[in-house]
Amino acid sequence: MKIASVLVVDDEKNIRVTVRESLRPLGFEVDTAINGEEAIEMAGRQSYELILLDLKMPGMDGMDVFRQFRLRWPDTAIVLVTAHGSVDAAVEAMKLGAVDFVQKPFAPQEIRDVVTRVLQRRDDRKNPKTSNSIGQRRNP
Repeated sequence: MKIASVLVVDDEKNIRVTVRESLRPLGFEVDTAINGEEAIEMAGRQSYELILLDLKMPGMDGMDVFRQFRLRWPDTAIVLVTAHGSVDAAVEAMKLGAVDFVQKPFAPQEIRDVVTRVLQRRDDRKNPKTSNSIGQRRNP
């Protein structure tokens, strides 16, 4: 079994740290990127099962990053992290293939629940007759 890998992309350090520290105890491998450019570079070197992506960042904004991921890594699940003012953008991204969104501010348990649910759904689709423990991924 392989540990599920998650990439957190947010320009706010406290968000990156909170998400990383919320997911690691569940067995997830968590990397962080400070902006979209760094996220794309990291994804070119390592595959991720899930991206937690902030919509509002300096430089390349979250929607641009989202579009790049859909083109380059279409099988990667993307959950958008958004502030109240960008819920419309999150809804638009979900129409384009994002799997979920989380609104800031959020509780650590909310992130754990969303990530676990998204990855479990993904596993269930890949392996309909088997289920995996939280944080664990089956090798195909």
